[in-house]
Amino acid sequence: MATRMSLWRLNDDGSIAPVGEQPLETEEQIESAVESDPKLLGIDLLIIGRQVQTPSGPLDLLALDSDAQLVVIENKRNRTPREVLAQTIDYAAWVATLTFDKVEATYAKYRATSGREDADLATDFEEQFGEQLDTLGDIPKMIVVAAHLDDSTERMIEFLNDAFDVPVNAVLFQPFEGGLLGRTWLRPDVAGARSSGKRSATSAARREQARRFWEAWLPTGREVLVDIKLPANAPNFPWISRRITPGIPAKIELSVRSSFAYAEVQFDDDDPKFNDSLLRALEHRRPEIEKAYGSQLDWRGLASNAQQTKRTKVVAPQVGIGDRAEPHDEGLQALALSARRLVDAVKPHLQDALEEASSAGSDEVELD
Repeated sequence: MATRMSLWRLNDDGSIAPVGEQPLETEEQIESAVESDPKLLGIDLLIIGRQVQTPSGPLDLLALDSDAQLVVIENKRNRTPREVLAQTIDYAAWVATLTFDKVEATYAKYRATSGREDADLATDFEEQFGEQLDTLGDIPKMIVVAAHLDDSTERMIEFLNDAFDVPVNAVLFQPFEGGLLGRTWLRPDVAGARSSGKRSATSAARREQARRFWEAWLPTGREVLVDIKLPANAPNFPWISRRITPGIPAKIELSVRSSFAYAEVQFDDDDPKFNDSLLRALEHRRPEIEKAYGSQLDWRGLASNAQQTKRTKVVAPQVGIGDRAEPHDEGLQALALSARRLVDAVKPHLQDALEEASSAGSDEVELD
């Protein structure tokens, strides 16, 4: 039986009266509403594109969830529910082929339409979800947005989920008289696992734990990293990033997890290939740098996986902190000292590495 919604008004005398349905003037109203506040869907999403051009036509909305899964959101519009389901799967098949660079370019183009020319996907993802964006999920999720679904479409969605574990769901929006709007999920069990309430509660707890860690760490950090301008107040996300040397796209980043923390030097030029060249130029001095730090470091260049982000970095070993919400003093001191040694080991070589990477890039241009 097709999923439908009904709404009643409770009167002062205890009686109830049904609220009549009222069609939307255009289905673009829902698209605009979801774009402006994805929580209307009941899940936490970062919208990264609207009317994204694909070989099969424009995709209504493209988003990322907190697990870094791409999410295809398609309105029914004037198509039958079965047609929109097929179109959504087609879009998802295309989205699954996108590299991180293409997703990032889609986001930059989308945000530029609202005046944000400097939008950075990884940064905005971290700010919204409190997690680093290192890779994209393999299989996009699919959400069909409609006022009604017929029985056959519901059966197909149920079948795809239960038999093949295909991540497709439908959210139904029903407008009612008086400007009221109802929402329900075809598969609330699946949506509930990613619901904004549960997700937000988990995210809020992580952020509070991170804030408590940085609140405990900052006094130690300021004593050890006297030349690094650390934040005045403890941030509520699990990292602190600060530029090392003006004019060089390198920053020291400290990250905290549930029971450990670590420092890394991260290269963040807009060009991922230049970041990789800069890392490789620095790696020519690896023995000297690791000797100055006091142990081996993890050198992470561009991965062969096309869905890796543009980050390239030198990562110091992890240090135990006990518990993020209640770290022990030894862990706080160890993180500060690790960051200090890493900066001191890398910083003297950054200018030479920059010149070497820039020269290599110029040679490539001349060869072209």
